[in-house]
Amino acid sequence: MALTSFFANTARPRPILTVATIFLGAVLTTFQGRLFSVALPDLRGQFGLDMLEAAWLSTALNGAQLVTMPIVPWLATVLGPTRVLVVPSFTLGLVAFMIPTFAHHYPVLVTLHAIAGLCLGVYLPLTISLALRSVHPRFWLAVMAAYSLRVSTGMDAGYGTSGFLVEEIGWHWLYWPMALVGPIIAFLAWKALPLSPLDRTQLRQGDWAGIIMFCSALVLVFIGIDSAERLGWSDSGLAMSTLAGGAVLFCASVLRALSQKNSFSSLIAFGNRNICICLVIACLFGMLMTPTSLLIPTFLTQMGNLKPMQAGTATWVAFGTYLAATPLAIYLARRMEPRLLIICGLIVIALTAWQGTYVSHDWRVDQFVTILVMQSLGESIMLIGLIAAFVTNLNPQHGVALGTYVPIARVLAPVAAGAVMSTWQRIAGDVSYASLSTYFPVGEPWVVERAESGVAGIAQLLAREALVAAQISGYHLVFWCSLLALGLAVFIRPSPPNQIAPPLLKVTSGT
Repeated sequence: MALTSFFANTARPRPILTVATIFLGAVLTTFQGRLFSVALPDLRGQFGLDMLEAAWLSTALNGAQLVTMPIVPWLATVLGPTRVLVVPSFTLGLVAFMIPTFAHHYPVLVTLHAIAGLCLGVYLPLTISLALRSVHPRFWLAVMAAYSLRVSTGMDAGYGTSGFLVEEIGWHWLYWPMALVGPIIAFLAWKALPLSPLDRTQLRQGDWAGIIMFCSALVLVFIGIDSAERLGWSDSGLAMSTLAGGAVLFCASVLRALSQKNSFSSLIAFGNRNICICLVIACLFGMLMTPTSLLIPTFLTQMGNLKPMQAGTATWVAFGTYLAATPLAIYLARRMEPRLLIICGLIVIALTAWQGTYVSHDWRVDQFVTILVMQSLGESIMLIGLIAAFVTNLNPQHGVALGTYVPIARVLAPVAAGAVMSTWQRIAGDVSYASLSTYFPVGEPWVVERAESGVAGIAQLLAREALVAAQISGYHLVFWCSLLALGLAVFIRPSPPNQIAPPLLKVTSGT
């Protein structure tokens, strides 16, 4: 009897357990994606894959999330959040156990990674909505801060953790966290959220054609962007065809939303100008966070010949700073409007990016500490302000409609930022290499003298300085993107009266 009671579904909502459950899932999603991307070269050797085959595993894992993420807010209203969380969580645990244990055939590997991606996609769309409904408004800022912290937990802490797991424990532990945490999330969700009745009418009347069209568009665009750099952009028929097909389907979804009242990809949430601006800034954030997520780890790995576990020292500094800056961000959020927080955070990020343009070939972790600290501080302040701006300006009745488009900022934009940054740096490096080569004219006595000691030494010098120039060019790109986001942020209007943002100060004639 006691055992039956232990496994029985809860009869009433348990807010604290609900918040713990959904945040565990949110952190797992970001953390697992980072673990996998950093350790992909090691997984190639374990599974016996070439570079392209391993890359498609990453595409399957991350791209599949774009199938479930847009429809989860709608499914939660039809099936109830309990069913949406429990079934995928158990499935995730099973699949994550099977991949390192039994899967050796490549098609099976791709399929299992895609299923894992489908399951991981259910957590993030429900996090903020369920958390805000589960706690008192005085704790909303703390909830938003915790949600923003999952970005640094995954991107920064995940980098160093991935190297540690591969080097010190074993590559299987890149998957087993999902195998362990998935069933835990399922059980916690079962005990935190009572089952709600199915809305069969809404399920039958759902815009299934619109769902298929919109999700297919996002997945095709993701495949095109994710594979474009490694396949050569316009030289790849696959990359160009998926990008073009995804763009056509996305435009068709938008036109369908304009012509049909109850379309899945409804644009009703974008009637609010603040929401539109915030979504664009959220998409730009994928580029703004590249200093800690891409530029610095890559530079340390290439220039210092460091392994991910060694380069992870820098990302741990970023994570520690973000964690320490979170109380400050909450303090400011209680006294400033969200738009002012966004502007302050963007100013710090812009200054940080400009500081990064002074990088040289002898920089290591110690020299990057100031940039890491400033970048994490700017991200913390900006993200809390951005989340608060979404919450304070969004009509709750439009939450499902906005949730359809938010995956563009959460998944698609960071991948696009990584692809654009990699392409930008590659081109900048090639141009710099060619430009520097002109300073080594063939036949000059000093060049001949250097060449006697080894032509390879000159080539290495050129490659090193071209890499530094590419790094500096990457920081320039981040700087200009931060200025673009800052220019957009100044057009955000004051938030309407709410329980998060402080009221506007009123100036009377007697003061």
